Amino acid sequence: MDRYDKLERDEDAKIPFYKKRRYHVVLLITIGLFNLLGLRICLSVAVVVMRQKVNVTSEDGSVVEQQEFDWDSKELGIILSSFYYGYIATQIIGGILATRFGGHLVFGIGVGATAALTLLLPIAAKTHLALLYTVRILQGVVGGVTYPAIIEIWSQWAPVQERSFMGNVAYTGNYIGIISGMLLTGIISVALNWESAFYIFGSVGVLWYICWIFVVKASPSTDPYITNAEKAYILSSIGERTERRKIKHPYKDIFTSAAVWAIVVANFTAMWGSSSLLNLLPLYLTDTFNFELNTTGILSAVPYFAIIGLLFVSGYLADWLQVKNYLTTGQVRRYFNSAAFIIQMIFMMLTAFAHDPAPSMIYITIAVGSNSLSWSGYVVNPLDIAPSHASIIMGLSNSFGTLAGMLSPILMGFIVTDGSREQWQIMFFISAGVYLFGCIFCMIFVRGRLQPWAKIDIQEQEMKISKNFTKQ
Repeated sequence: MDRYDKLERDEDAKIPFYKKRRYHVVLLITIGLFNLLGLRICLSVAVVVMRQKVNVTSEDGSVVEQQEFDWDSKELGIILSSFYYGYIATQIIGGILATRFGGHLVFGIGVGATAALTLLLPIAAKTHLALLYTVRILQGVVGGVTYPAIIEIWSQWAPVQERSFMGNVAYTGNYIGIISGMLLTGIISVALNWESAFYIFGSVGVLWYICWIFVVKASPSTDPYITNAEKAYILSSIGERTERRKIKHPYKDIFTSAAVWAIVVANFTAMWGSSSLLNLLPLYLTDTFNFELNTTGILSAVPYFAIIGLLFVSGYLADWLQVKNYLTTGQVRRYFNSAAFIIQMIFMMLTAFAHDPAPSMIYITIAVGSNSLSWSGYVVNPLDIAPSHASIIMGLSNSFGTLAGMLSPILMGFIVTDGSREQWQIMFFISAGVYLFGCIFCMIFVRGRLQPWAKIDIQEQEMKISKNFTKQ
């Protein structure tokens, strides 16, 4: 399709970037992910103060130690992982729904409903532990559709040569949300109370949803505000996919494709490490270095400042290497995945043996920052190998990635029973082993070309674009 899109690309380049609708979509996805991750991480930080023991003076003048929630380590592990029980259930369903009804609708509802449920968390926690589990699981159910929906949005809005950059810019919202969740939850919980953190984050998410439904449209073809030049460029690059309801997904080919399973393994690997750090870092810093809650929140957020800047660099570099023909698409995806995992493995091991907070935080920061490389790998890889089925592939890979988010906190609950350094070292060793396996698997099986079982839809789209171009 390159012969059709050069003219359109030149015309699109004349439009100021702030007027381009695809970048408006990127901006709102970024803010949406900021909300989603902030909502998810809020409990991981607030739980520190929720379980905190405080001295209370009784009426007779005696001082007694009280604890609002006396959850043990196993209960805490289940609380932190319960989100993923619901999350894993709707990954593939999310892909199917996004393909049928539009990624913009599914993504908006996923984030908006998660925000609404966040407003109920304080009541649920005070009522009964089972109700807290239920609300967290429901958050996972509605949140699980979001990432497959984003892939469907990219299939409609992201030109081929901008996929890595647009995706990585949007995914910075993940880490802005993590930083905000870690920093603000600790500050709000100390300054006000832990309940206020949930009410503030939930309210912001609801306001975002209202903006989203009025601004974002299903595709360039249905957006009344897009310029003709930008619309022509996007459609010449990716094709017009208005027939998404008629797509038949070749499930047998998808489930037996080595290229698909490379994406699955990469997702599991990346999610194991990121989930471990996301959910367990505040507890690790508290147990190992005896930090207070507000200090823990600040230090836990530090590594994610690094990854925000590196995501821009990673996305630009991945697209640039392809445009300049220095690397093929498959090589970019393969090398970026593997480099991320091997660097993270090394610095996970160094963290395990660190005895001072300063080097420990440096190692963790490098480990988290290098994860930016994998976002230019497995996250956009489904669009390379099967764009018409990319949301289904992302749903499948996220299902396995979610297993990492479920298993890591539970494993922590059984291994880190008294918060000793030796027990935390075991957790870091396990993560390093997962990274090594993921690196080797990706080097062997990652592909960047359109797979044979996905070519039928693309050939039909190319014929349609060719006819439209001829008419013009």
